[in-house]
Amino acid sequence: MSTSDGRVLVVDDDAAFRFAMRKALGRLGYRVDEAAGGHEGVRKLEAGDPPDAALLDLRMDDLDGLEVLRRCSRVPTKFVVLTGHGSVDAAVQAMKLGAFSFLEKPVDADILQPLLDQAIAEARRGRGAVDAGSAASDFAPPLVGTSAAMEEVRSFVARVGPTDETVALYGETGTGKEVVARHLHLRSPRKNGRFVALNAACVPRDLFESELFGHKKGAFTGATGDRLGLFREANGGTLFIDELGELPLESQAKLLRALEERKVRGIGEAREIPVDVRIVAATNRDLWSEVQAGRFREDLYFRLQVFPLRLPPLRERVEDVPELAVHLLERIGGAPRQLAADAIKALTSYEWPGNVRELLNVLRRASLFATGEVLDGELVRRMIAASVFAHPSATTTRASTPAVRVVAPSAPASSDEEMSLAELERTHIERTLARMGGNITKAATSLGIDRRTLQRKLRSYGIAAGDE
Repeated sequence: MSTSDGRVLVVDDDAAFRFAMRKALGRLGYRVDEAAGGHEGVRKLEAGDPPDAALLDLRMDDLDGLEVLRRCSRVPTKFVVLTGHGSVDAAVQAMKLGAFSFLEKPVDADILQPLLDQAIAEARRGRGAVDAGSAASDFAPPLVGTSAAMEEVRSFVARVGPTDETVALYGETGTGKEVVARHLHLRSPRKNGRFVALNAACVPRDLFESELFGHKKGAFTGATGDRLGLFREANGGTLFIDELGELPLESQAKLLRALEERKVRGIGEAREIPVDVRIVAATNRDLWSEVQAGRFREDLYFRLQVFPLRLPPLRERVEDVPELAVHLLERIGGAPRQLAADAIKALTSYEWPGNVRELLNVLRRASLFATGEVLDGELVRRMIAASVFAHPSATTTRASTPAVRVVAPSAPASSDEEMSLAELERTHIERTLARMGGNITKAATSLGIDRRTLQRKLRSYGIAAGDE
């Protein structure tokens, strides 16, 4: 699930980090503002129209992140705390003060984006951006597509959703595992209970047990209050554990016991507490290979294999891309909401290694640069080329191009129309480099890639790529 057009405030006294975050998040469609320290962050957060989410550095010279959290306890912004000095104490204190999540620098964009989307969605629900009578778990984006692969997914949800069985979802990043998990929840007798999601990749290793099972005040240094834990928060509902393969072995053993006994014991607690929770787990790893490598418990693996489902990557259901693209354009909002015939061709000729999430990002960028009501092929190909920079192994694929709200191109076809993506990429790089007078640093900045990546690509083209 992704939330477009979210407002994010980056609070950090490192100007280079703020610049990098503003540029990276801006390319993903977020509206980004900056605060050069804690005091400025507090002023902007309390200004009357606070952002949906804030990236908050924990260590700042003027006012640290924990103090910002204390002063802004009533602000309806969701805080993702960032630090280069991660510790259990700091994480626990930040969570206790209301932080939405905690990440260590350097930040991985693949982890940050879905986390921000979730934070923004929850912030908007808290402000009544959705029907005030609906719970957070009442929302699930539609399962878009009419391919045989998506029909199998719908059939699985229809049959397994009403049961109370454990589900294991497998699939590449961006294939919609949380969306399917939410549909399973809404199909179940637990639909009036909570849907609680945990991204295991976002939790510091030392905090897994506390996050899942809770703790008593004083159970360890920094435990300044009681914490229920996600199992008890999801009692009567569904607990979705994403990136399951990130769980450390010791936490895997305790998760297995909780599944078998249906009881949990928080850190420092004297007795076990019964819980009634359905587990939906997800991973983009081959868990059996993890078992064989000794990184995942075999008994937990088989305990989760009650109802396994592999979600198809987008390249295996390319016939769904036009319909999915139109759906995503409507979610992004504003103009354009239509696709030219050559844009459909471009979208269905790419393998989408980043799956639906990458498609959404391409459409966000294209919408930002579009000048009319219709997305044309030339613009879409340029936005795809930007994605190819991050996926050098990506290739094109032949596919049919179903007509879904397709309109005639608004302008004559570009001379680049028949180029392959690789040819288009090289042409675009050469033109940008020429426009920047051969300055590699400026060209890399314009292209949205780092300098080393650009130099590597230039060398592969046989173009001199030395220092300026």
